[in-house]
Amino acid sequence: MSGLQRERILIVEDDVQLAGVLARELGRGYETAVAHTGRDALFLAETSHFDLILLDLNLPDMDGIAVAEQLEGLDAEIVMLTARGDVGSRVRGLYAGAADYLVKPFDMEELLARVYARMRARARKGSYRVGRLTLSTVERSCQVDGEPIELSAQEYHLLELLIEHQGRVFSKSTLEDRLYPGEVPASNVIEVLVSRLRKRLAAAGADTSVDTIRGLGYVLRHEAS
Repeated sequence: MSGLQRERILIVEDDVQLAGVLARELGRGYETAVAHTGRDALFLAETSHFDLILLDLNLPDMDGIAVAEQLEGLDAEIVMLTARGDVGSRVRGLYAGAADYLVKPFDMEELLARVYARMRARARKGSYRVGRLTLSTVERSCQVDGEPIELSAQEYHLLELLIEHQGRVFSKSTLEDRLYPGEVPASNVIEVLVSRLRKRLAAAGADTSVDTIRGLGYVLRHEAS
């Protein structure tokens, strides 16, 4: 499996000058990408992995809150940036999935501190335990009773997605979109991947399984004794 990579931030800001400043300042510690419209932001977020999204609410093509609502379910923290200082807008933003909210004009040092705080909190959430199975998204490793399980990159990505959203049923098409963005995988690729992961978990003695929900998709479940 690949080594650690810098956390990635998507900056969604239609002000080109401000977007450039944000990219430069955040680029000192993170990998950044920039989108100037809501549609571009949705495309980038759905085809690449980001740890955090800085989202301006006043975009030229669509409302930022609508963008946040469409981003729901993606594994990324959302910090909203806006000139709207009223309580109603802040509440709508939080209900749409924002983890934090800054009103323009903001102090750059405060923004950097808030981004750091969100990243630190995210890192603390990077260890998951289900029964005897543990997964670390920081070390990108998986163990059963402390013994490592060797997984391919896609097997790991599938397990990571299922364990981060334990109890959620993922359809085949959703898994294809999340695991093979921008590709047209073979029709049976998800079935084969799930089968391989099941065998790996069973061979390691995990009390956790990937169950098929007929007609709906796949879900991670703990086989409680």
